[in-house]
Amino acid sequence: ITALSFGNNLQSYMMLQMDMEPVKEAISVCSWINKKTAGGVTDAWFTYNAPSKIHEILIAGRISGYAYMNRNNIENSQAVPSNEWHHICITWGSETKTRVLYFDGQAIAQEASGDVKLTMGGSIAIGQYHTKATMEAIFNNGHWFGGELLKLNVYKRQLEAGEVSQMFSSGMCSDFEDSLVGEAFLRWETILYATERHGTITEVPITCPGDHWNVLYFTDFYNKVVDDGLLKRMEDQFEVLEEFIGHKIDEPLIQHLRDHH
Repeated sequence: ITALSFGNNLQSYMMLQMDMEPVKEAISVCSWINKKTAGGVTDAWFTYNAPSKIHEILIAGRISGYAYMNRNNIENSQAVPSNEWHHICITWGSETKTRVLYFDGQAIAQEASGDVKLTMGGSIAIGQYHTKATMEAIFNNGHWFGGELLKLNVYKRQLEAGEVSQMFSSGMCSDFEDSLVGEAFLRWETILYATERHGTITEVPITCPGDHWNVLYFTDFYNKVVDDGLLKRMEDQFEVLEEFIGHKIDEPLIQHLRDHH
């Protein structure tokens, strides 16, 4: 799987202007983050500002003091260690009239939101502390994110506590988010592959269990039938293939190997 690393500068950002109508009455923003900056920095990794209404949504690596939804900070005292992966999720729904902040799968703060709706017509910025509703790349000096993001997804409903808990407990390498594809407003795949990058944003591979089997896709072993001659060429790393004599090395077999070996 692939994370994105943002440079320690004002030039490293991604920005989108989307029709926010699908999330006007409910939204959830969730991501794995690896914070890199010092405690005094407003290292915002996601902002949504609307005309004349900044901080509609603002989430920083240091979530204490910087976890805004509907222009209101969700009070919390959660410390976020640097150079460690953690899962953060902020949810809100007009039906429940609550906004909830989660850290590593646990709800750490919840408050009443009242009868509000998300203001339309703004812009989303990723990787910078942005206070404009337009696509202007004007940021606050010294307050860049500078860390790493993985699986940043925005959902068009308020996720339930059990869903957020399972998203965390399933781990960074799980495919749990795939079960919520139908609920997604902005998917990680869109951010990763279809959103323009500015400055120094680099891809960081995250090693997951079973990843070593991916080599089978890129060698001349793919589509070959496992036999004694093939086993001799594949050395000790693929010794387990002895169980699959007579099988073709294809997508189903590689997926089985990734999941169980």
